Amino acid sequence: MKRVLVPIILFIFVLSACVKKASESPIPTLEYYNFVAWKVRVKTDTAVMVLKYEDGNGDIFLANNTQGPNVIGTFYYKNSATGKFTAIKDQITNDTARITQTIIQPKDASYKGKSIRGEIYLPMSPFRSGDSVKVFKYTFFVIDEAGNKSNIVTTPELTVSF
Repeated sequence: MKRVLVPIILFIFVLSACVKKASESPIPTLEYYNFVAWKVRVKTDTAVMVLKYEDGNGDIFLANNTQGPNVIGTFYYKNSATGKFTAIKDQITNDTARITQTIIQPKDASYKGKSIRGEIYLPMSPFRSGDSVKVFKYTFFVIDEAGNKSNIVTTPELTVSF
């Protein structure tokens, strides 16, 4: 009996150790997951950025789009002369140009007040500053309804050949 019971208990212990505990933190966290890019027409390139998220109290999404953007990103291109990544400057504000999107909560907000995790799909068109830019990366963070700012996630170096 011991020979059968010990391996079963050990198996259950190992299996339970692999389950990730849900976050209880009200501060959301992000993780880069994927980036897929394609050319729609001769001059239009399109992409989808996928970020994983976790939020301990379920308020990562906004109730409506009048609350402003809650996903903020920065585009960096690899400068071929220096080999370093450089952000693009906004000519009007003379500051770093930002990518902003608003992720609105689903109609069924039964997850409010609960720990949630999932994926955010960000459509991007165009996703770079011009066809000559072949190597680039992004940084992103989110701000939840309570004003909590997530970690800043940086994508790996991304390359397109078109």
